[in-house]
Amino acid sequence: MNLRSLSEPQVAALTDLLVMAMYADGHLASAEEARIHELLGQAGAATDSERDQKLDAAVTRVRQHAGTAAAAQAYATRLAQAFQTWNERRQVLDLVDALVASGSHITLTEGTLSDVVREALKL
Repeated sequence: MNLRSLSEPQVAALTDLLVMAMYADGHLASAEEARIHELLGQAGAATDSERDQKLDAAVTRVRQHAGTAAAAQAYATRLAQAFQTWNERRQVLDLVDALVASGSHITLTEGTLSDVVREALKL
């Protein structure tokens, strides 16, 4: 996916979805955070400071919607609406699935998040 072609709101939505995937198992892996940093760099965040700032902002936004499973699902559904074309939606789902799979195992919560994102993206 050419992340530089995404708008700023789309980059924020993708980052939020990836943060949700990272937190879904309750275990933060440094590899997951590094992957999000890498993707933010591909999206145009030129410095570590800028990538950290975007990641911190995403964590803050996600925490506001993570009080309940229903709230998190509603937020994931709203985020998915930022992606209009089938190609964008497919690539977003691929990125979320890849981040979920990067852990040592996929928990039920992570699998459910992937299912919610897949449904919200209409894939």
